[in-house]
Amino acid sequence: MFWWRRRKAAAGKWIVVVSTVRPLDPNGGGRDELRWPEQRSAEHTADSRDAADDIAGRLIAETGVQQGRDRVKVLFTGH
Repeated sequence: MFWWRRRKAAAGKWIVVVSTVRPLDPNGGGRDELRWPEQRSAEHTADSRDAADDIAGRLIAETGVQQGRDRVKVLFTGH
């Protein structure tokens, strides 16, 4: 198999995370995910990006995300 075909069909694990949006740092530091990560309320796994996008699309329709209280992230965890 040629290398460009393997890249297009690269499989891996994807995680769809629903987290609660927290306020900005009052000291002007913004949102530092390394020092103060957002609290996760749900995690879903998928085997492809298309499946992860489908799950994220369904989660975006929830009222917490629509009202700005929650955030949906699609993360690639590796092969």
